[in-house]
Amino acid sequence: MTQNKNPAVEEIHLSDYWNVLKKRKVLVITFLVATVLVTMVMSFLMAPVYQATARMAIESESSTSPVTGQRMEYIDRASQQLTFNTHFTLIKSKPIILNLITEIAASEDEFNRLGDEISTNVVKEVIAQIKDAVQRVKTNIRLLLKKEEKKLTEQELLDQLVSDIQKKITIKNIPDTRLLDIKVMEGEPEMAARIANLLAKKYIEFDLENRLTSANDNLEWLNKEVYSMKKRLEDDEKKFFEYKQLNKVFSLSGKQKVIDQKIAELNNEYMLTRNRRQELDAKLSEINKQYKNSSDIAHIRSILNNIAIDDIYANLTNLELEQSRLAKVFKSKHPKVQQISSEITKVQLKLKSELSKEIKNLNVLQMVLRERETKMLTNIEELEQDGLDASGKEFNFTILQRNMDTSQHLYDTLVAKMKESGVVTGSASSNIRIVEYASLPMHPVKPNKKKNILLSIILGLFGGIGIAFLMEYLDQSVRTEEDVRGLLDLPVLSVIPIAEKGDKGGYY
Repeated sequence: MTQNKNPAVEEIHLSDYWNVLKKRKVLVITFLVATVLVTMVMSFLMAPVYQATARMAIESESSTSPVTGQRMEYIDRASQQLTFNTHFTLIKSKPIILNLITEIAASEDEFNRLGDEISTNVVKEVIAQIKDAVQRVKTNIRLLLKKEEKKLTEQELLDQLVSDIQKKITIKNIPDTRLLDIKVMEGEPEMAARIANLLAKKYIEFDLENRLTSANDNLEWLNKEVYSMKKRLEDDEKKFFEYKQLNKVFSLSGKQKVIDQKIAELNNEYMLTRNRRQELDAKLSEINKQYKNSSDIAHIRSILNNIAIDDIYANLTNLELEQSRLAKVFKSKHPKVQQISSEITKVQLKLKSELSKEIKNLNVLQMVLRERETKMLTNIEELEQDGLDASGKEFNFTILQRNMDTSQHLYDTLVAKMKESGVVTGSASSNIRIVEYASLPMHPVKPNKKKNILLSIILGLFGGIGIAFLMEYLDQSVRTEEDVRGLLDLPVLSVIPIAEKGDKGGYY
């Protein structure tokens, strides 16, 4: 008969798994019991850890400018979260922990109770002895390896202590509130509650001290700025006063208005004079043109519009009419005709004389108007130049006055803010307060013996089952008829049973 090298793979049923567990039940139970026992021993040997919680409230506050008093930042949800994260970091910061250590060290001689505390408890005595043994082993190993033990300086020891305390502190924010919890894990319940309450108190003192320091720094800065602004104001006032003295002005705004008014009046008068002169030019041109021809005395008379000339001309007209009437009655040699002719000649000479005189007066008036027009133009130019000079002076005057007013306003604002900062510094308060002090914890949070035992049962059971199947997988021995048929594909001819030992020492 030949061995079948490729036996058929049989289907595995749940009963096969159950048979494996029955076969390895001792191993499973042993691993389960060992796991539970080890967990129980470790749980009972572990030093209990208590948790104390202190609750704080952080009120909202607005940040304002130290000068203007206006709000500088819009506080939204993201900004509020940043504020809380900042408080979380600061509460566990080194300065706060150092203040905490100093406070506790000042009231207790044995501060090492913050670390691995050793009491008269039997379990803790055993743990302490184990730690000492481990420490001695480490020391011997260093000696064998010829490695020197590193000695920590006081600062390094202090930093290590601060780090150990920071690991025991947990800061947690209560969602949708301005509350946060300070949780402290410590081996002694009294110490856990004391650290939680003292940490909250020290942080409030730290925050208040920072506010006072900030307020004092702000007040000092304001003092310096007030002194600097006062000196600047005095310099601006001095420059403004010297400028007014140098230019002999008190206020240029009134002077500028007077100049503008005079220029406007002169412009109006100049326009009237020029119009009058132009009318006179046209009148003289027309009179000279008509006077040369001596043909239209009536037109010249109408242009001159002179009452005396009009009277003479009316008299001349009457004489001419009388001459015409007499010429119809008498001859030219008649005495009446001769007399009227003589009178007409006299009146004509008088009319010419009056016309010449009036034209001469008009020429003089024309010359006067031209001179007045020229003088007005000169005066207007001088006033415009004065206006330009006054504008330049007013520009510098305005700049100096504005600088002085600005310095005065800033100085008054800084003085007011300095007084306000002094009041704030004297009444500074923190926006953080303790709403619930940590109470003495009655039960430790670690170790949770029930939870540990329950987990050890679950892990031990599953671990034992896993090891059982692993051992079954690694076991390649042939023990039963099924193994022979399954692995070798050979029929079983006979089975030799295990002989049992009899009472007399034999087997049957």
